[in-house]
Amino acid sequence: MRKLVTPRFHDAVTIPTVGRRGGIRVVITDGGPLLPLLGFFLIPKNRNKSLEWQTKACRAVGCLYDYLYAVRDAKHPSRPITYLSDFVQALLSGTIGADGDDPTGLYWPPSSWSRISETLSFVNAFSDYCARQFDTDILNPRTAATFHERLAAYRKLDIRNEHSLLKHLGISRVAKEQAGLARAVQSPKSPMVSDLNPPRFPPTALNSLLSQGYRRGGAGQRLSDRYNLRDVMICILQRFGGLRASEPFHLYVTDVLENKNNPGSAEVRLYHPELGRFSYRDALSGEVIHATRTEFLRDRYNGLVPRNQRTDKKRAGWKELMLDVGPPHYYAVVRWFPSFWGKIFWTLYQTYVREVLPSKLDHPYLFVNLDKGESFGSPYSLSAYYGNHAAAMDRIGVEVSKPEGTTSHGLRHAYGHSLEVAGVPDKIIQVCMHHKSLNSQGVYTLPDALEVSRALEAGRSVLAETEDFQSFERMIIAA
Repeated sequence: MRKLVTPRFHDAVTIPTVGRRGGIRVVITDGGPLLPLLGFFLIPKNRNKSLEWQTKACRAVGCLYDYLYAVRDAKHPSRPITYLSDFVQALLSGTIGADGDDPTGLYWPPSSWSRISETLSFVNAFSDYCARQFDTDILNPRTAATFHERLAAYRKLDIRNEHSLLKHLGISRVAKEQAGLARAVQSPKSPMVSDLNPPRFPPTALNSLLSQGYRRGGAGQRLSDRYNLRDVMICILQRFGGLRASEPFHLYVTDVLENKNNPGSAEVRLYHPELGRFSYRDALSGEVIHATRTEFLRDRYNGLVPRNQRTDKKRAGWKELMLDVGPPHYYAVVRWFPSFWGKIFWTLYQTYVREVLPSKLDHPYLFVNLDKGESFGSPYSLSAYYGNHAAAMDRIGVEVSKPEGTTSHGLRHAYGHSLEVAGVPDKIIQVCMHHKSLNSQGVYTLPDALEVSRALEAGRSVLAETEDFQSFERMIIAA
């Protein structure tokens, strides 16, 4: 695993803030909070950015701060460093010498090209903001683009316009002018790669994971004594329902129902963690109250906030997906594929609620911590699930690896690929995976190397009808 650049002369912390989802990230230096970056987060364009986005921005600007701090002129510490290319080169090659020494004190390992591109993108945006706000020089100004840079930029504009709802208006004049300019300092361009090994979960390992990986050491008669039903259910939601790893952690106990149109099968509703409706009967008045989940958590559970707004280990991310039902309910329906997994999940759900789920919880969530101790019964954390998934994979002798598709997200990739192989239309796949755009599902439905080989072999028989190279093939073999 590639080592990452770590903070040397700064730190980044999350400060809970009223009215902001998940709080706000702040870079702390020896001079106090980096206020310009805080201002950058508060401009209208960035005000609703996620905590993950803020973390990436802090990492990028923090790297720049550490570099400037390390190479500053000791005699003139306030003199600005204007050569951004040196910073990019330090990221690219690292700062550690062949002898293991580093006069800068940064001890940066070489960064990947994709990480450098991300870092430079954030630095550019922050520098542009500072130039506008404080009337300073731009660290990475735009200059006249080369012919090849203009050609690539125009091609990107054309593709973007093709998928725009306003494409009939054409490309704006400002966009065309911007395409004629390029940043003075650019990150290395990663080569385009045809991914013939998409990171989807291998079918050969799935049966072993479910039957052996999540098996308990006990030998009781109850199903819950022999299997970790909680993690089995999450695995099924990902592999046969297509959910992202964080999405099951937003489910309430009441979000799983028996499907009216298919008795004995589960209907799982994935509500928006903030806007989703929750209806309950008031204990005092007896009236049925309809509230958003934000309101319900706050009023019923003493100020509890949705998990996507939390800043502790119980946080669970939420990617804005395409919902099936709009206001006032705001939820998506899990689409089982193959459909019989809905029946399996319903059986497991009933068993889990009856035999595993503790009573009198101080939260409404379905999946809970089952380790004995103070945290027993608390909301199950994403990090704990990742750890249990890795342990389950270890039991069946498979290493967790993103390129091999054996991470939990590989289960979702396998779901999308199975829909593609089954010949399900793209529009239906979009609904099943809750993508806002058809373009989003391309990475999930790419063929792997074996499928490409099979397709070429099938095409060979068609080509043989019009082109006969068998005599030449026999001559080569005979030689």
